[in-house]
Amino acid sequence: MRKEELREQQPIVWRTLGNALRDQRYAHAYLFYGPKGTGKEAMAQLFAQSILCKERIDGFACEQCNVCRRIAEREYADYAWIDGSETSIKKSDIVRLQEMFVKTALEEDSHKIYVMNHVENATGEAMNALLKFLEEPVSGVVAILISDQLESVLPTIVSRCQCIPFHALNRQKSYAQGINVCDAYDAYLLSCAHCSGSQMQTISESEEYQHARYAFFETAQRLVRSVDDAALFLQLNGYPSKGKMTGKGSFSWFLDMMIRFVKDCAQPQITCQDVQYRSLWEQQPWEREQLIAILQILLNKKDLLRRSVNLGLLADQMMAELKEVRR
Repeated sequence: MRKEELREQQPIVWRTLGNALRDQRYAHAYLFYGPKGTGKEAMAQLFAQSILCKERIDGFACEQCNVCRRIAEREYADYAWIDGSETSIKKSDIVRLQEMFVKTALEEDSHKIYVMNHVENATGEAMNALLKFLEEPVSGVVAILISDQLESVLPTIVSRCQCIPFHALNRQKSYAQGINVCDAYDAYLLSCAHCSGSQMQTISESEEYQHARYAFFETAQRLVRSVDDAALFLQLNGYPSKGKMTGKGSFSWFLDMMIRFVKDCAQPQITCQDVQYRSLWEQQPWEREQLIAILQILLNKKDLLRRSVNLGLLADQMMAELKEVRR
């Protein structure tokens, strides 16, 4: 997401962080929270760059200098990015972070910054270790925590951060941006996640999203006829135990697509103009009570995905439960 989009879509966030940059007075910890697709990760990187950049433009990072490029590539010595999107953040990750950040800064600037993406996916031990780290702040260290689910973060961690809320982009505006850069289905689905046009383009072109889309349409086409057929496809081609694109990110998108489809099946009309998707919607065989049961199963698997799980087993369990619904 470009700076111009961030400034337009998150004006309050932009102004709040801009004031901190102007005064060069930073909280020891920030918590960026809000729905997926609201630019939290992009803003975290930009804010880190802006703290360290010597060539700021209008208060924010130039994004072109050596420091900015190294942060973007995660090669800046006093900058760390811990990502909990694919695997749980563990206590050992926090311990390594502490060991790294208590040492003297290696770069010219005295600030050291770490970003913890999807902090809600930290284990209990990791949460407690992080809390202790936040309770004993190190001079010059700035923490940026990111969460899609604030309610899953320890309240004691939340209370020690300056909380920065990110608000979702209007769905109609999101769709209008997306239809110019991707096809009708992707614009429809990603506008439901309130993504911006540039985010839609990046996401829709990614391998993990493309695999999720392929798995969704193939699974849904089979599911309306036979749960066993759908289960076999997922096991062999969708999310087998071994495979290049069977990570959590892809399976998360797959579940998002399934959840959106089931919700749409409960509606008398849908706005999606994609021919293949509309055909699936017209063929769906479930009664309302079945749709509610299916939705609960999918939401449960979405929640379980936050933990360390075997995707193949999770997919098998999901299909076994869906089979019971059809009886």
